[in-house]
Amino acid sequence: MKRILIFMMLASLSACNNSGKEPAEEPNIEADTAAATTSATVNTGESDLYVWKSSPDYTKEKNPGLRKEIIQEDSLIRGLNRMHENVLLEKVKRSGDTLYTEIKDSEYLSEQMGTTGAEMYLADVILNLTEVPGINYVNIQLKEGSHMQPGTWNKQSFAKYKPVN
Repeated sequence: MKRILIFMMLASLSACNNSGKEPAEEPNIEADTAAATTSATVNTGESDLYVWKSSPDYTKEKNPGLRKEIIQEDSLIRGLNRMHENVLLEKVKRSGDTLYTEIKDSEYLSEQMGTTGAEMYLADVILNLTEVPGINYVNIQLKEGSHMQPGTWNKQSFAKYKPVN
């Protein structure tokens, strides 16, 4: 009995709220979904937040959807952190032509990715961040491990990576 009474009260409240108003326009779900998808791709898509992706065969593939506005250190670091979700690269500062970064928890990178994985990660970081105008060197601070150590690198450090497109 209580359920019926509650249902009737809710129904009458709902009817009162709509009285005197024109019916609401039906939302265009397809248009909303398309806009949200486009917005998400443009603003947060991993494919938009890199310039180069390296491969174990010493090649690098350029982002086919590259937009000039993402070629800045913060966007590229976000993209690198998405591509390599087990390694968190953080910007410390920029001084002159050097970008200083840090990986606070480097165990996955330095101990678990292997030599090739660590080299590919490092290639991705350096090849992308040195595309930012004015950045010629990237310094990475981290706890040294079996496959990775702290240091400063430039684009020439990865000159053996040849573009494939």
